[in-house]
Amino acid sequence: MTDIPAHAEPIDPIALKTRELIEDAQRAVATHHGDLAEFARQTLMGRAQRNRYFDPVLFSNPAWDILLNLYVAAAEGRALDVLDCCSTSAVPQGVALYWLSYLKQEEMIVEIPAAARPRQTLISLSDQAQTAISAYLGSLICLGLGPNALMPVTPSAAN
Repeated sequence: MTDIPAHAEPIDPIALKTRELIEDAQRAVATHHGDLAEFARQTLMGRAQRNRYFDPVLFSNPAWDILLNLYVAAAEGRALDVLDCCSTSAVPQGVALYWLSYLKQEEMIVEIPAAARPRQTLISLSDQAQTAISAYLGSLICLGLGPNALMPVTPSAAN
């Protein structure tokens, strides 16, 4: 019989969730050799395509658009500034600025002064947000919802 200590250390739910996210991301990257940034790029293209058929405000999610664009930019080694982040979401600039402020408050993005232009502020994902997005995209792939999940199988044109 195992003795249970009378004064066990409490489990920090935030630390536990962070560890789970990191493990999910590591599994996704190790299991799926596909590029998660490419999946993010395709997700953004799908959102833009949807906006051609429906009012963009109907499915507006500027925070997610900003995060995905920052994820892709990081993978490509590009830096985005505040105006880039505003222009990538299908909402007015003031709304995008609100979401940038909120994402900063939630420590999902970080602001970095641009070396070349003192008045310009570059935006990047925090390490935790980068890990969470990787884990999320990887989990979609694990569920069979990633790229090519809905692609029809085409017969070979070998005849």
